Amino acid sequence: MDTKGLGVEGSEDGDHRAAAWDLAANTRSAARARVLTARALRDWRVTDPADVDDIVLMVDELVTNAVVHGEGPVRLGLRLDGVRIIGEISDGDPAAPVAPRPVPGVLEWAEAGRGLLLVAALATEFGARPDGAGKTVWFARRLSALDGHRPATVTVPAEPIPLAAADSPALTPRC
Repeated sequence: MDTKGLGVEGSEDGDHRAAAWDLAANTRSAARARVLTARALRDWRVTDPADVDDIVLMVDELVTNAVVHGEGPVRLGLRLDGVRIIGEISDGDPAAPVAPRPVPGVLEWAEAGRGLLLVAALATEFGARPDGAGKTVWFARRLSALDGHRPATVTVPAEPIPLAAADSPALTPRC
């Protein structure tokens, strides 16, 4: 099995809930992350289909990036703070992801290279920060009203750093 527990690190505290999973760095991890994310959102009564679909897509894209471009095991964490969800995907590679390029003027049918562009379009905010020997790429999204849930005060992830510029000489983008 490619996870350690199914949210065993999960917790609930009123309007604040959290769950985290360790995923193997293999091609099945993105599918597993989609299932775990959808289950957590359902359990937390996030019911708007647009919210659920967008969050699952962002998790899929960032876990895929961590598996393809990162190193070592991948950690997926989700936090619900009132009407805001924060997703964090960590891996063992310290290189920051390259900032997404603007949408091209001409329709481009590339099947790769659109993950961060999707996250930028769907998230309220996103970024990356160093995390031990690796990095964490995170997103936050303000949710529609939750089924039976009232808004709460929200917190922002600790000290996000901006994504690396594509032309930054300090970073070597991975292809």
